[in-house]
Amino acid sequence: MGTVAVIAVLLILLAWFFWPSKAPRPRDFENAELEAAERDVQEAADEESVRDWGPGSGQKPLP
Repeated sequence: MGTVAVIAVLLILLAWFFWPSKAPRPRDFENAELEAAERDVQEAADEESVRDWGPGSGQKPLP
């Protein structure tokens, strides 16, 4: 009887984990933003001017 209860609880937790959320999703990038970023990279004078400066890169943004 105890084993059945444990399995039932685990199934309920698993169902709760996979249940779709109604929370708003993060904003998707718009095509215009992606195209502008790609154009900036392609038109860059050198690799240093488009280096990654985002979170975790350890570098500060260019002035």
